[in-house]
Amino acid sequence: MQFYRKISRNFIGSLTNGSLRFLTSAPGENPREVQNMAQLEDDLFGREVPQNWEEKTPKRWRHDRQHRQPKPAQQTPKNEIRIDKKTNLAFRELPHHDPIIRDTMMLLRSGKKQKKESFLLVEGRRLIEEALRANVKMHKLFFSRFDDLEELQETLKEIPKAELYRIKYRDLSLWSQLTTSPGLLGIFERPQNIVSRASNILPISVICDNIREPNNLGSVIRICAALPCQEVLVMKGCTDPFDSKSLRGGAGAQFQISVRYPINWEDVPEILPQENSVFVSESKLLDVTAQPPIDVAEFSLPNPGEEQHFTVVIGGETHGVSQEAYKLMTLYRNSACLHIPLSHCVESLNTASALAVILFELRRKFQDQRKLMNIIEN
Repeated sequence: MQFYRKISRNFIGSLTNGSLRFLTSAPGENPREVQNMAQLEDDLFGREVPQNWEEKTPKRWRHDRQHRQPKPAQQTPKNEIRIDKKTNLAFRELPHHDPIIRDTMMLLRSGKKQKKESFLLVEGRRLIEEALRANVKMHKLFFSRFDDLEELQETLKEIPKAELYRIKYRDLSLWSQLTTSPGLLGIFERPQNIVSRASNILPISVICDNIREPNNLGSVIRICAALPCQEVLVMKGCTDPFDSKSLRGGAGAQFQISVRYPINWEDVPEILPQENSVFVSESKLLDVTAQPPIDVAEFSLPNPGEEQHFTVVIGGETHGVSQEAYKLMTLYRNSACLHIPLSHCVESLNTASALAVILFELRRKFQDQRKLMNIIEN
C-alpha cells in the first residue's frame, strides 16, 4: 500500500483543486480516507488497488503454502464400449495419457517384469497375425486407425475375450519400440508349447549357444522354421527369443516352431533322443583342436537313416560355442565338429548364414536319401 501511495502523491500535485477536496489532511488511520485514496488510484491507473494489504513474512508464506488445500483429483471418465460399424468389433476409446495405457506400457518396458508376468509385446500387423494363428492368448490390442483394425477383422472375431482399445497415435509412438509405430500394438501371453503347422518336419534339433544379439537369434529361428526343423533349444546365457528385436529379426518365426528356453546343458541329454548325432559349428577350428584334442579331417555328412536324429550346435559370432557343447559330442556316436572353408580375406560367416549352409546341406542329404529309397521300393 505504501508503494501505491508514493506513486499517487506524485500525481496529486498535478490535479486540480477540485479533485483534492476530499483530501483535506494527510491519510491517516481513518478508513474513509484510505478508501478515497484507493478510489483515486483506481481512477488514475485503471486498476483495482487492494484496500487492506497484509504483508506476509517468509515464514507465513511457507505455512500457507504447506497447509493449502490440495486440488481435487481428476477422475478418469468412464470409457464406454463402442461398436465399429465396418468390423462389428467392440472397443473402448481412451483419452490421452490414460492410466490404462501408462500402467500397461510401464509393465512391458521392463524385460524382467515381462518374464515375471509372462507378457509379450508384439507390434505390427504381420507379427500379430502370426501370434493369433499360433493360438497365442492375446490380452489387449491398442490401435489408432480403423483401417488397421479392419485387416485383422477375421482373426479377431475368433477371440471374443480380447480387449480392444483405440488410442491416439502419439501415445502409440511414445510407447513404441520402433522409430515409426506401425499403429498396432498387442499384449500377448508368452507361448509355452508351440506346435508347428508345417508338414514333412525333419528330425533336426538346433541348439543356440552364446547368441546374445537379438537379431541374430531371430534370424536363426527363422531359418529353422523355413527348413523346417523339429525344435530349437535356446541355452541359458542367450538373449530372449521373444524380445521385440528377436521377433522382428525372425519375422514371427517364433510362433511357427517349438522354441524351448532357457535350457541348461545338464538337461540337454534328457531332451535329445538316444539315436542322435551332434554337429558343432565352430569358426575358430585351430583353437578348438588344441583343447580338447579333436581329429581334423575332411568330413561328409552321413546319409540319414529312418531312426537317425541330428543336432546342430551354433554359437555366437563373438564368443562361439562353450566347452559343454564339445562334451555333448562325446555322448553320441557319429558326432563331429564342422568347419566351413572360407577365403583368407573373410574371417567368419554370420551366425545365421553359417547355420543356413549346414541345415540346407542336411536337408539335401535327406531328400537324396528319400529319392533313393523310393527308387528301391519301386
